[in-house]
Amino acid sequence: MSISGGIVIVFGFICYIVLRVIILVLKLKQKRSVFWLKELIRFLFVLYILMVASVTLFPLYIGASHIEFSYKVINYIPLISIFRDISQVGIAYSGDTLFMIKLIVRNVGGNILMFMPLGFLLPLLWGKFKRLKNTIIIGLIISLSIESLQFVQCLFGVVFTRTIDIDDVICNVLGTFLGFCIYKLIILVLGKSNLRILTI
Repeated sequence: MSISGGIVIVFGFICYIVLRVIILVLKLKQKRSVFWLKELIRFLFVLYILMVASVTLFPLYIGASHIEFSYKVINYIPLISIFRDISQVGIAYSGDTLFMIKLIVRNVGGNILMFMPLGFLLPLLWGKFKRLKNTIIIGLIISLSIESLQFVQCLFGVVFTRTIDIDDVICNVLGTFLGFCIYKLIILVLGKSNLRILTI
């Protein structure tokens, strides 16, 4: 039996909507201000987190006891897997250079792109993440948490073809940094006052 990431997204989405609607109804009854733009950003953030969990932690294969754990799925040496893949360009997959380049771009670029929304959305929603250090720390914690959960999944044999790689963490943190830079650039272009409503 398998549990797909889509189930997580749908279940989490429903739970969030129900909870948020209740909170908003109470706010409106108490005649408290509701900032709808910030509600939209918050909704996108929750959806983003659910999608990241779906991509990185699912599907799970319950009862798949035949999946044996191997420490070969762990890489704790920074950048070695990236350089190894680069060295295989023109050699691996019967010398299919284009395919190997696409694979490297997908693995490295995918991990960077996946965390860019985190670096962008966090400072929009919470003032303390307007500092780069705080945003980077959260990006690092989330990335390490994902890799740790993936390790546990491999250990209990509930996933197929999963790797635990320090290079993923490096790319994730880089993505968080780039997302934060995009946030700062937009602030600079639009002006701080234009986005003040998002910090209320």
